[in-house]
Amino acid sequence: MEILLDTTVQIERIFKRKRKAEIEKTITSNNCGSSTYVLGEFKRSIVKDFVTLYNIMQIEEDLAGVRDHINDTVFHRSFQRIYYIFNDLCKLYNDDYELIKEELSFYPKRLERRFYYGLKSPLMNETDCHRAKAQVIFTSENALIQGVECSKKDNFCNSCNFWEKYKHFISGLEYKDSLQKDFKTILCKVLNGEEPLKGNICKRMGDCIIALEALQTDGKKVCTTNKKDFEPICEHIGVKLCE
Repeated sequence: MEILLDTTVQIERIFKRKRKAEIEKTITSNNCGSSTYVLGEFKRSIVKDFVTLYNIMQIEEDLAGVRDHINDTVFHRSFQRIYYIFNDLCKLYNDDYELIKEELSFYPKRLERRFYYGLKSPLMNETDCHRAKAQVIFTSENALIQGVECSKKDNFCNSCNFWEKYKHFISGLEYKDSLQKDFKTILCKVLNGEEPLKGNICKRMGDCIIALEALQTDGKKVCTTNKKDFEPICEHIGVKLCE
């Protein structure tokens, strides 16, 4: 694997038409891959938000009702992601609401196939991310996603061992002025051993983990659309950014 695709790229190549063309050009001309950690983030964000949308659609009777429900009850990053999914479904099935509802149970598998599409290498798996194995369960009334959450008390994966193996590359990053204040606080706690790399801490350290994974690629490159957060990390550890 020459270049590692991060979570932003994996999402935007599915849902953003202009980005998709640019990203596909990079993928087709390079040996690109991703990781189970990125897949875990993908399921925690996009697939989890699909479950929210699925449950809204079990309540509402038409597309207008779904839009109103989203506008009233969904906030922050999930709002944008749910609209990505909603608009994608509307395009796939020509705004036929009944057909969309009939096909909804197949959509999570479709998302996962699109995650893997074009990747020339197997997923990197040093973290053995628990969330990558999460599955959507459909009941007679709603849907839920199992295995997409973890906490400090859980011991599901290999992220702590991964961190111990590679954290020396990160040491010193906490002194960079370009880091966001809240991220710097968490980074200091993890580097000092005050917090384990588990649960929400693991989630907040995601950019570091992905950059460290990219350090193990042949090209030492990561492809991301999140230059602002990745740039100081990548500069520090010697990973090239492929925007």
